Amino acid sequence: MATWGRWLGCQARRATTALVLGLCGLIAACGGGGGDAGAQAQAVDGGLVAAADTSVALLAGVPAGAAAVPDQRIAAAATPAAPATSLRVHYRRADGNHAGWQIHTWNAAQSPNWNAGWNAAGSDDFGVYYDVPLAAGSGTVGFLFHLGDTKDNGGADQSHVLQSGANEIWRLEGDSTNYTSNPRLLPVPDIKTVRVHYKRFDGAYSAWGLHLWNGSGLDVAALPAGLQIDRWNQPVPLSAMPGHAVGDGEVVFDIPVLNPQGDVNRSALEFIIHGMPPQENDNDGRDANIRVPYASLTVRNQLGHIWLVERDAQVYTAAPDLRQVSTTDARAVWLNRSLVKWPRLAASGSVRLYHSATGQIRLGLDQPVQGADGFITLDAFTGSVPAADAQRFKWVASGAVFQVRPADLTRLPALHQQQLVLVQEDATGRVQNATTAQIAGALDDLYTAAEAVPDLGAVVAGGSTRFKLWAPTAQAVSVVLTTPVSGSPLLSRTTTEPMTRDAATGIWQLSKPGNLQGASYRYQVQVFVRGVGLVRNLVTDPYALGLTQGGQQSVVVDLQSPATKPPGWDGDLPPATVAAPADLSIYELHVRDFSASDASVPAARRGKYLAFTETQSNGMRHLAALAQAGLTDVHLLPVFDIASVSEKGCTTPAPSGAPDSSSQQATVAATAGTDCFNWGYDPHHFSTPDGSYASSTADPLARIVEFRRMVQALHGVGLRVGMDMVYNHTTASGQNSNSVLDKVVPGYYHRLNGSGGVERSTCCENTAAENRMMAKLMIDSAVTWTRDYRISSLRFDIMGHHPRSVMEALKARVKVATGREVQIVGEGWNFGEVANGARFVQAEMLSLNGSGIGSFNPLIRDAVRGGGCCDSGHALVSNQGYVNGFFYDPNGSAAGQSRGELMWQADRIKASLAGSIRSFQMQTSWDAVLRLEQIDVGGIPAGWVLEPGEVVNYVENHDNLTLFDNNAYRLPTGTSREDRARVQILANAINTFSQGVLYFHAGTDTLRSKSLDRNSYDSGDWFNRLDWTYADNNFGVGLPPARDNADNWPLARPLLANPLIKPGAAEIAWTRDAFRDLLRIRQSSTLLRLRTAEDIKARLSFLNTGSGQEPTVLVGRLNGVGYPGANFDELVYLINVDKTDKQLTLPALAGRALELHPVHTAAGAADRRAALAGFDRATGRFSLPARTAVVFVARSAPSK
Repeated sequence: MATWGRWLGCQARRATTALVLGLCGLIAACGGGGGDAGAQAQAVDGGLVAAADTSVALLAGVPAGAAAVPDQRIAAAATPAAPATSLRVHYRRADGNHAGWQIHTWNAAQSPNWNAGWNAAGSDDFGVYYDVPLAAGSGTVGFLFHLGDTKDNGGADQSHVLQSGANEIWRLEGDSTNYTSNPRLLPVPDIKTVRVHYKRFDGAYSAWGLHLWNGSGLDVAALPAGLQIDRWNQPVPLSAMPGHAVGDGEVVFDIPVLNPQGDVNRSALEFIIHGMPPQENDNDGRDANIRVPYASLTVRNQLGHIWLVERDAQVYTAAPDLRQVSTTDARAVWLNRSLVKWPRLAASGSVRLYHSATGQIRLGLDQPVQGADGFITLDAFTGSVPAADAQRFKWVASGAVFQVRPADLTRLPALHQQQLVLVQEDATGRVQNATTAQIAGALDDLYTAAEAVPDLGAVVAGGSTRFKLWAPTAQAVSVVLTTPVSGSPLLSRTTTEPMTRDAATGIWQLSKPGNLQGASYRYQVQVFVRGVGLVRNLVTDPYALGLTQGGQQSVVVDLQSPATKPPGWDGDLPPATVAAPADLSIYELHVRDFSASDASVPAARRGKYLAFTETQSNGMRHLAALAQAGLTDVHLLPVFDIASVSEKGCTTPAPSGAPDSSSQQATVAATAGTDCFNWGYDPHHFSTPDGSYASSTADPLARIVEFRRMVQALHGVGLRVGMDMVYNHTTASGQNSNSVLDKVVPGYYHRLNGSGGVERSTCCENTAAENRMMAKLMIDSAVTWTRDYRISSLRFDIMGHHPRSVMEALKARVKVATGREVQIVGEGWNFGEVANGARFVQAEMLSLNGSGIGSFNPLIRDAVRGGGCCDSGHALVSNQGYVNGFFYDPNGSAAGQSRGELMWQADRIKASLAGSIRSFQMQTSWDAVLRLEQIDVGGIPAGWVLEPGEVVNYVENHDNLTLFDNNAYRLPTGTSREDRARVQILANAINTFSQGVLYFHAGTDTLRSKSLDRNSYDSGDWFNRLDWTYADNNFGVGLPPARDNADNWPLARPLLANPLIKPGAAEIAWTRDAFRDLLRIRQSSTLLRLRTAEDIKARLSFLNTGSGQEPTVLVGRLNGVGYPGANFDELVYLINVDKTDKQLTLPALAGRALELHPVHTAAGAADRRAALAGFDRATGRFSLPARTAVVFVARSAPSK
């Protein structure tokens, strides 16, 4: 992450709610994040047209100085013309001890590593002071005071807006006020009343109240008699406060305070404004208490005033001028074709919508509008916003709604092809407020018919080639078409041919005679871009099915033509191995990882699609063996066209060094931008295979044919193919060189924040599938992959950022298109601007019940592994999990571990073994019998799905540390190599025996290590290496990249240097074979793949439960009598994670005819220790070897 403050935010969210347990690594996996999304977006929207990008022609730039934003809050803020020159921060601690205290800074200040913050530059009578190096001459400096991991202000991020020239502020411990002079030298104020001026744009003052309490500076004795305070669920009504009055657009009330002249420690008042029940936890946009330092007030007659504004955390000490004038932000939002909402503006009369075809509108506060071609008038809307529109735009802040007059409605399509600026003027025509409006609501209403158009893009059919592009705001669109000259393979002809706009759909189209397969093309789009001007973009097709090298041009491709099909393609079908979602078992694999280091693959095919066609290679023999054992799907990390690996040529470095050396990571980092590796979460084009994995990028059809050959080859060994779908963001937006969607319909496809900047909570430019045509693009693309490339399962990256309704529509559509069920799973993390349903019902883990869509289960992952996804520092070692020694085998850093906490880990694992079914009942470790939905795990229920197909169980994937590396940190250092392998299998056994969808990371079966790299998205082949000769697991190949791991190097170095941790070939081979045996056991019976929640509730029960249990042994009992595919009347699994043998008597099983599963007794069984397990039928007593998972079965009675 770019700043510690944002990284801390990620950690804090993880700590307070398990909903984002998978978030931190995911964001970094996308290529990082951080920084202010709004500020970044404004930089793009404000005119970023790369001079070197010849695909962009600026026809008419917006006038210079068109975006004045006068605002009293930032009136003195630094600007490029008057930048900040320095920042000194004074700091005083109450105890006077400043030793070791540092300031950590980010954003407009340079950002040090967390453990290398800025030290004090000196000291004075106030305390110490820090001279902070600036990274920019304007903007906001974020900062925190800290002593190691101890942070002032409760760890809350602090900030200072840079002012022009030298900046100097004073800070007191625990006080979030930035004083502009030494507060200790200020006179003690004589104040008894704070008068609050509170402005709400919705006028709903009765829905809000005050939380007041003793000890906050409040003079309780001066409150009205009988007024009750300090009751969170019963806020004090504003109208109950002394001095309450309704003013001009505000309410006013007084808060009596204890006069500081009686006690100099009375320096401030604190209170909270929050909602009346049931919205009492809504603090009106403020994360902290409202704090009013008396020293900041102008006090007259013992009275000081403050001004508060709805959803604004700032405490104003003078009446703020809230007017804002800009032509480059987009604070208003079109709700539909005729209604527009303008937040933070009180409805008063009418406003004007000015337009300019060339983007020449010029505005200034209290100045008349200049440069416009004309305007239409919008009147204040007093009716009810249609329910669907109100729901869709519920996230938009309070403000006024205006309506286009009926006579002007027919003008709107043409107006949306121009620059549009909403302006509020005074009676003399002078500008008081101005902004632009976000367009998605209007376009979705105006062009609803576009959603039903089935053939966007370049389509060959009926003897012609048709080009269709949805670009409703464009003024003109042409196809720039390059075709070969007949009879001359070296010559081509390029023509620019205008397209025709369909008024009903906003689609531009052109039909050309003949089959133009192989012709390259781009669209020339003349369109107005907010903050830039009128531009002519040369842009590829969002629906491109073929691409030239580097995705520079689209290519006409008919995916039904023989030239795109390998031999036998038409008859090839996915293996029929998944009859129900619970049958699904997934092996997550990166195309390049699979073969880049496989010497049994011809050199030219290593790291390529065609490596999968080498059926006798080590890698393919490995996959074939997994399929034979029961694996159903190979899931491929991104294979669509990505922007992060060059198709023109790349490098592969050759690092070297000691196991704990930093030289290897330095070599990898030096070539990270030019090497051949990246996970690929950087979408450029959604519906074309990436060219870097093809044998040739010169031939646009090669990537298509070779991708299909890869799919055929995997089908041939019995594996279906799944792929990663990354529709939640694009690699670029605006006028940037890799931007596609924004160059076609600027401001539509991406999710915007309240000021019109692109949201970036995913890591990159968030798309907005709640917008009709973004959803269509996503669904149409998924159809292409599933129908035309025979993809059988889809994993959605950051799925929680998509609406559930869109995911359900996609699921239904691909089923119809393919004629088969396509399994859909995804990351249901709940975070960012859409969190908790802020914009729509998300496709997140708690909101998918009944959808049949699977979401990853962080509860099993964290209970098994220990800690959370993103642990760092001491927590990497101390947070042991169920399989790596919590309580029963503590490491040197463990403290405070208890038997009770170990049993709580077991409870969480049992919930996952039961498929996380909400209504499943079990006995807990505290002897309660509860439904899983009644058991709280960090804010979410242990049971959170309705059906087993809605949960995806995993203990390792590409994000974060591999399972082996996680255990390297958490197992006691002296753990033997053999036991490390056994712990690996124990974790995978828990996963394998869990009801629901089964998900593995490639190499979990070979003890895969990334040399302790917790985020290998750009760590090259070196740290991502897979060895299918089973000689090496890649542990100890150097310190992991400093980019995401430097803070953990002191912990990693001794582990990497320890030769006793690294497994040998024997341990790797044993793990490989033991893993396959687990798959065979699962495949042997549908009891481990129960079809429905009712089946799970009826047939699964847990033994060895309650407070008297043996906490290191998990026991599941499954009744198979009469169940299709069970193959056994009973199946009992026992997992002993302890390092010692266990004797366990289970009276409920006494008399049962249980024997070891046939896999355990087979001649080739890998785990000979499991075969030593015993069962005494008479007593129900089991003998369980240490660190062993074992399955007993009762064979089905012969039918009569």
